[in-house]
Amino acid sequence: MSPNTSSTVGDQRSRLGPENRRAALLAMQQEVIDLLVVGAGATGCGTALDAASRGLPVALIDKGDIAVGTSSRSSKLVHGGLRYLQQGNVALVREALRERDLLLTTLAPHLVEPLPFMLPLHHRVWERAYIGAGLLAYDVLSGSSALPRHRHVTKTKALSRFPSLRRDSLVGALQYFDAQMDDARLAVAIARTASRSGAHVAPHVRLVGQRGDSRDGVHEVALRDELTGEDFTIRARSVALCVGVWAPEVSALFTGATEAVGVIRSKGVHLRLPREALSGETALIVPTGKSVLFVIPSDTHWLIGTTDTEWTANPDRVEPDRDDVDYLIGQLRRVVKEPISADDVTYTFAGLRPLVRDQSVGGNTAKVTREHRIVRVAPGVLAIVGGKWTTYRVMARDMVDTILSEGGLPPRPCVTQGMPLVGSSIVPVVDARDVAALSPTDRDALDRRYGSRVGEVLGLIAREPDLIRELQDARGFIEAEVVHACLNEGACTLEDVLDRRLQVGLNLDVVTPELVRSVAHLMGRALGWDEASTNQAAADLLASGAERP
Repeated sequence: MSPNTSSTVGDQRSRLGPENRRAALLAMQQEVIDLLVVGAGATGCGTALDAASRGLPVALIDKGDIAVGTSSRSSKLVHGGLRYLQQGNVALVREALRERDLLLTTLAPHLVEPLPFMLPLHHRVWERAYIGAGLLAYDVLSGSSALPRHRHVTKTKALSRFPSLRRDSLVGALQYFDAQMDDARLAVAIARTASRSGAHVAPHVRLVGQRGDSRDGVHEVALRDELTGEDFTIRARSVALCVGVWAPEVSALFTGATEAVGVIRSKGVHLRLPREALSGETALIVPTGKSVLFVIPSDTHWLIGTTDTEWTANPDRVEPDRDDVDYLIGQLRRVVKEPISADDVTYTFAGLRPLVRDQSVGGNTAKVTREHRIVRVAPGVLAIVGGKWTTYRVMARDMVDTILSEGGLPPRPCVTQGMPLVGSSIVPVVDARDVAALSPTDRDALDRRYGSRVGEVLGLIAREPDLIRELQDARGFIEAEVVHACLNEGACTLEDVLDRRLQVGLNLDVVTPELVRSVAHLMGRALGWDEASTNQAAADLLASGAERP
């Protein structure tokens, strides 16, 4: 096979359209795969990529979309965790900082970018010395020059950078850098890279259970296609449960007991404020006594988070409540002078952190370690819990290492540390072209979202020029992006596109019914829905109102 032919095949495999999904489902039914990965969040996608890049036949499924759960409901930060350093977890912070720099420089520089933080100070001597020493350690542990070192900031300079800060008792600030990401898009990029590496990727496929005992080291696993309702069986030598907060329930499908995996579900709530609600050009981090408050800017909004409280109810039904909103607003008003209220909030969302159960901390989830743990659920079945988004690649590496060891297979080195993800802007642009009708601002936005894969979006416009039109009531997004999400990024439902590919709740002050209907129409054309199905999808979403303003 010539290099050009190999490149073309790899490029086609990186697409997660309906044809690719059908091919993946067919392939996983026809062969015995080495590894079935259940859960397409950050860790599951990373595990599928790691295993496939080591040459293992692997399939990746999720009952919903890629990153449908916790992985798209984060603080959108790639960071070492300054407060974990305060807790004395130096190893975790060092590991996370190295992964942060790897994402910034090699893996996904188009989706992960530097973010300056200011930490306001209110005590002239001890606070500056104490926190400054912590930030110096943070810089040293990073071990690279990917981001600037921390610096001390005067009160005047702090107010110039964030005019909304309260002046009373402010004596200055410390500035340091971490990074921010588009979490949902980063998960899609990992999944696409896994598919390019040979993994069979099929979202919206549910694990139903195991059929009898494994035979000759092979598990017969029952699955259900959630889009068609079809039940089928595949055979896998190992199963990796990367399902986060759902680990107890999913593990029970193999053991019959939910106690096989101990998880604490910690609820993290975030609020969205319009960009004009606050005046500032940097992010803030503020200790709260319980945890920390993040105030994170973007072009269109401020993201305010987060809470850290145990959730004991149904993990499929987590959502913010009024107490969560009041708590975050109250913490914000401690540090800004604007009279922000709940009426200013345009969007809220909640996610659950799958923390390792630690009886020593009681119900204080903020003190629970963010380290990960791999649990042997049954012969050939492993579950992973804990960890952080930033360290997804390390968690995946450890999971695949354990799978190889458990299966008695010879070690194979992990190679993902040097593997740029699909769209990485350090890789030559794929199918690049210019579209004269695109404004520089719109083109820049597309480059930031799609990196070197922007040519896939522009190619759709070249074939169908009307797709260059701006989405109705969605400034900054064009119609081609909806079609691209369906044909290349694995989007199968209206929620997949609105909530994760475009994240309209975060990026728009108001999400209108007209926008929902227009996206449904574009999806219907791309995926071959009939008119009744298209209208029903829009009506169902509008009736639910889930996670939209």
